[in-house]
Amino acid sequence: MKINNLDDLQEFLINKHNVNLKFIHEVEQDLKGINKGSRTSILALIIRRAIQGPLFVPDGVARSLHGDLSGFAKIKSKSTTIRCIYKPVKTTIPQMDVIAIGPRDKSKAYKLAAERLEAFYSNKSRDDNE
Repeated sequence: MKINNLDDLQEFLINKHNVNLKFIHEVEQDLKGINKGSRTSILALIIRRAIQGPLFVPDGVARSLHGDLSGFAKIKSKSTTIRCIYKPVKTTIPQMDVIAIGPRDKSKAYKLAAERLEAFYSNKSRDDNE
């Protein structure tokens, strides 16, 4: 299956690896701001994390961040300076709610994610009520 966009990626992960991947709207803009090589690398890392186990240890390989981002996990690349911040959700089908993708330069990705927390939780509660 050729992955051309985020919808294709979501479909691939749910069908092949039984992981539900969700992105908040701002993540699409984050990805557009990253060069194509780095974008491909971070999406490959998201796929790898989904395959390895997106949940927290011991159910997966993720480790919780601290402070305002407690309950969220990161995906980082040694070859690029990009980080992905997501919330692992343990449900019947494991879920990854991606809230930010950005540079690790001076913790920008973490600041970006922290700024989006209020919107994330208000959207999450709205989705849960539907």
